Amino acid sequence: MQFNQSKNPFMKLSVTAALALVASFSVNAADVSGLWKWTTPGRNGGPERLYNLELKNQGEVLTGKIYTPNRTNETFSEVAIKNGKLNGSGIYFETVRTGRSGTNFIVTKYSGELAADKIVGTIETPGRDGTTQTSDWKVERNTTGKLLTGPIIQIKPGYDELGRKIVNETHFKELPVDEVEKFIAAHPDAIILDTRAPSEFAAGHLPKAQNHNLTDEATYKDVLAKLDKNKTYVVHSAAGHYRTVRALEYFEANGFKNAIALDGGYNAWAAAGKPTVK
Repeated sequence: MQFNQSKNPFMKLSVTAALALVASFSVNAADVSGLWKWTTPGRNGGPERLYNLELKNQGEVLTGKIYTPNRTNETFSEVAIKNGKLNGSGIYFETVRTGRSGTNFIVTKYSGELAADKIVGTIETPGRDGTTQTSDWKVERNTTGKLLTGPIIQIKPGYDELGRKIVNETHFKELPVDEVEKFIAAHPDAIILDTRAPSEFAAGHLPKAQNHNLTDEATYKDVLAKLDKNKTYVVHSAAGHYRTVRALEYFEANGFKNAIALDGGYNAWAAAGKPTVK
């Protein structure tokens, strides 16, 4: 059976509508598939850090991965993007990673507008203090067909990539989890000094711990100055790095006598199955 389109106005309207829909899709659906790149400023004046982004879109559905450079810019860790959407030239997706405590999730949101071979927008990252930090996001196509690396970052032994000291050179001992647990039991008046940010503390902490945030370079000494140097302290941070070392160095320089540190920090305590509270 054959239809005469000229004598069938409904069929004519349907064909016209279909063609209009196809034309609209062709205009509005951008092609973002492929590799992209962006950089962030170097820490403490060091070399830039280069990020790679791999995208694939099927209509409005956006999938892909972000390749984050390691501490020295030599290798990458990769994370799949979630909730990716492409609306005309508008791009949106999220990444989700486990927080340092191992019990919370950190959602970072990426949004921008595609123009030619560039994406310009913002990145929203939750801060340790519970606020949202927004930064500019300027992305360019990577036409090389391979992942790119930035300049190699030289890290001073005993320091992290931000130049923060992470090795304890004080006379205060760092004890493993089981020994710290015994110390706390034998010293019920000891103050468990949790040096992490409030959001980390809220996600889980040792029973009876006190939160004294030593994250901020500009304010941590003011926080420690309020402590009683005659008390006994059990100090820990997330992993026993710069915040623990800050406290121990301050204690040594200011006449604190009785303190130990939890080797491996809260992460080691939680991983060992020791009690925690929220």
